[in-house]
Amino acid sequence: MAKKSKVEKNSPDTNPEPEPETEVEAVSKSEIRSNDTNNLSHRIQTARKFAGLTQKQLADRVDISQTAVHKIECGRSRSSRKTVAIALTCGVDPIWLDTGRGEMSLGGPGGEPGKAGAEGYRIPVIARIPLITWEEAKAYTPETAETHHPENVKAWIPVAPRTSIAAYALTVPDDSMEPEFSEGEIIIVDPTLKAEHNRFVIARSSDDSRATLKQLIVHGAKQYMKPLNARYPLTEIQGELIVSGVVTAKYKDY
Repeated sequence: MAKKSKVEKNSPDTNPEPEPETEVEAVSKSEIRSNDTNNLSHRIQTARKFAGLTQKQLADRVDISQTAVHKIECGRSRSSRKTVAIALTCGVDPIWLDTGRGEMSLGGPGGEPGKAGAEGYRIPVIARIPLITWEEAKAYTPETAETHHPENVKAWIPVAPRTSIAAYALTVPDDSMEPEFSEGEIIIVDPTLKAEHNRFVIARSSDDSRATLKQLIVHGAKQYMKPLNARYPLTEIQGELIVSGVVTAKYKDY
């Protein structure tokens, strides 16, 4: 009687190693649609491949270890405090990445995986911006915005991909802009935007060495820096207005 051959099944690796650093082939749109996106680990893996990133590249961009990314993707970690940063880095909707609801791509359906600037899809130019000092902010002008690199970065602030690569963050220094901006809050500033009437700006007069956060008021040929707190005076700009950026958002961390 012939002996039955014994088929050995490979036992699952309970502690797999992080993936080696090899070139990532971007997933196709059909693969994206067919992937199981009901699971956070699968969504993060899909988003990473959609952006054409390795685990190491993603980890470096969101300031975590490659092992942490690997644990999330293989299901050993069921949540992450870096979900928003991962989403912005990969160019996907943070709500989709966290919950599975809605469209994956920030630009909606039709985006091409792994390609920045494709129609209907945009990989964010940045996921974090530097929190700098007010003294450092004076170095920013529309002319230097793209080339200036701050020397003293206090922290890195995650942002939505609607700001330019030159954007930075500041801490509100006083109560002059209350109730809209409270002392200690963090504001997002884009030095490439044009300062226009009623915009909140970081600016100073050419005869003043201090930059300040105020609302720009343009009346004919005259320009004013307006505080929102009535206890502070309206200031007319004497000389040239030097703008270091336009406020685009506030950031609040809990």
